[in-house]
Formats: sequence, structure tokens, C-alpha cells
Amino acid sequence: MKIAYVHNLPLEYYPPATNLLNCLAGQAEVSVRAYSTENLKQRAEFRSPGIKIIRGRLPGRDAPAILRLFASLWWHVRTAIAVWRFRPDVIFYVEPHSAITVWLLVVVLRRRCRLFIHHHEYYAKQDCKRPGMRLPAIGYWLERRCLFGKAEWVSQTNPDRLSLLSSQCPAVAASVWQVLPNYPPQTWLQHVGAEQAVHPASRQRLIYVGSASFEDTYIREIVLWAAANKEWVNLHICGYNVAQDVWTWLADKQFPNVSCAPDGCAYADLPGLLSEFDVGLVLYKGNTSNFVFNIPNKVFEYLVCGLEVWFPREMKSTVNLLDQTRGRLRQLDFHTIMEKRPSELRTLHKCSPDLSQYTAERAFAPLVNRLLSARA
Repeated sequence: MKIAYVHNLPLEYYPPATNLLNCLAGQAEVSVRAYSTENLKQRAEFRSPGIKIIRGRLPGRDAPAILRLFASLWWHVRTAIAVWRFRPDVIFYVEPHSAITVWLLVVVLRRRCRLFIHHHEYYAKQDCKRPGMRLPAIGYWLERRCLFGKAEWVSQTNPDRLSLLSSQCPAVAASVWQVLPNYPPQTWLQHVGAEQAVHPASRQRLIYVGSASFEDTYIREIVLWAAANKEWVNLHICGYNVAQDVWTWLADKQFPNVSCAPDGCAYADLPGLLSEFDVGLVLYKGNTSNFVFNIPNKVFEYLVCGLEVWFPREMKSTVNLLDQTRGRLRQLDFHTIMEKRPSELRTLHKCSPDLSQYTAERAFAPLVNRLLSARA
């Protein structure tokens, strides 16, 4: 069986994409080719034995807009031709960013194959009007006009997002819509130690991993709270995609108990890093529906590595995990966090039970079974 995996954005930026490719790489009698673009942030290039990765190079953000538009269109055309020559049995594509390629392939070039679609993010109509969304907006329209109706699988990362997506396309059969959560690999579980109480006199070790800006996250609020409680709290901030004004502010303030890693951390090295902390932070303000109805990868990565997770009250979908995680998630109002004493937010245990439910292998099993089966 031949599977074409089409992912317009660099694979290295999306751990769920690389986790799925690693799962597919282990399947017998399956040939997988992934079509993506080069990452321009000097992250280690993703490779997986048994998977051929074909990358196009797109201009950086400093290039003229017309050049970036032309190069992006050319990537879709060239990739559609390359996939057509590969003659896959299955096409799996990710996000509206990749939809133009698949539309060219199945409508213009008339390649007949099974179609699977997944969205890492949720895009409302107004999101397609943002700068830089011209081609994804076309893909968004093509999906609803044509591609969803041809697919046997369309997935989102949680039930709330799936409900929002499916409500836009009522003519698509209910059996097509699926939930595909973003969980880390099973190997991460080995980094969780035995459950143990946290000593009440010890410093509480907090970590934030991910994107951050003053506009979209509560990075300023958590840093100021940690700085105000320097005798009781240490905070580490680690991210590839942190706004420069955040790093500049942190460098200027030089808070003694706040450490920074502007170069980020390789995904494979995250379990070792996270296991040194007590609390993992999620800080999105919920400025768009995408983040209000988001359960970020980091929630599960923190959990699987034995951390407690603090998240803002604005993240409505993450609230749904409170009962499942047996107290390992804490919902906070970051507008009033300065009123909280560290003693009120102490973590009680180092790890939580039944973490095996949050592994990529378990989440991907229904998808892999469907991919390898005859069309239902």
C-alpha cells in the first residue's frame, strides 16, 4: 500500500505529525512519502527510517509578498504532480494549508484514491481574513466545497473542535467525522517516577514550553507572580517561537528565579527536561476560537511526564479534562494570580495514575487500522 502524507507546513513544528509518521513507518508492506517544506528556524530535521520525505523551500517572511505567494502556489502545483507520479492508494493531508495540492490532484489530475484529512487547528471564517492566510483561505473554501465530501475520514483534535467543524458541513456523513487527539509517544512514560509527595518547604518548579507573546498569552502575569514569590517558586521559560519583546523584557528585568532557554528544546529531549519540574504551564488567553476550544499538545506532554498542569479559565475545552485527570489539572484566573500565595497552589504529588491513555500509539490505532483496511 502507498500512502502520500501532504503537510504544507514544516513537519518539525508539529510533533503530532512526526509522531504519526513514526507510527506509519513501523507498518509492514506500507510505503509512505511525506511532502512538506523546509523549516527555517534551524530545528533539527525530522527523519524516520522507511519514510521518504520530499521538501520544497519557501521564501522567509522577509521576502516580498508577491514572491512568497508565487512560491507557495508553485509548491502546490509541483507537489500535486509529484504525488500523482507516486500513484498512492491513500492521501492523508493536514490543514487547509495543504488542501490546494489535494484539490489539484483529485479534481484537476483526476487521481482516484482514498482521502483522509486532519486539522491540527480550528479555523473560523474570520480567521481566514488574517494576514498571510490568502492561500489557506482558498484551501478552507475548497475543503467545504469539494474535499470533505470525497473523504472517508476528517478529524479534529478534540470533540468541541470537531463539533464546530462538522457543523459547517452538515451534508457530510456522521461516520466521516473523527477525533484524533495530540498525545506524545509511549516511550515518554518511562520518565515518570514513582508517586511521591512534594516537600512543603521545597521550591515549586514551574516550566513553560511553547509559543509566547504578551498579546496572546499570560506570560507577563506568570513571570511577575513568580518574581514576587522568589523564595518559593522557580520558573523556566523555553520556546522556539517566543516574541522578541518578551525575551527583551526578561533580559532587562533579570528576575533571579526566572530562567530562559531562547533556543528551545528538541522534542526528543523534552521528557528529560520536563521530568525536572513539578508544574507545566499553559498560558493562552483564548483570543480566538482556536484557543478557547484547544487542548494543547503540552497538556498531555506535561501529564505524561508526571507534572501538574495549570491553565487559564478561558480554555473551555481543557476544562473537560478536569475529571479525567484526577486533580492533575488546575484551572486559574491569571488576571488575579498576584493575589494567590504559593502555599495555595502547592502540588501534592509528582505523578498521576493511568497515564497510558494519553499516548500517541493508542490515539492513532483507529486511524492506522482504517488506513490499512479496505474502504469502509
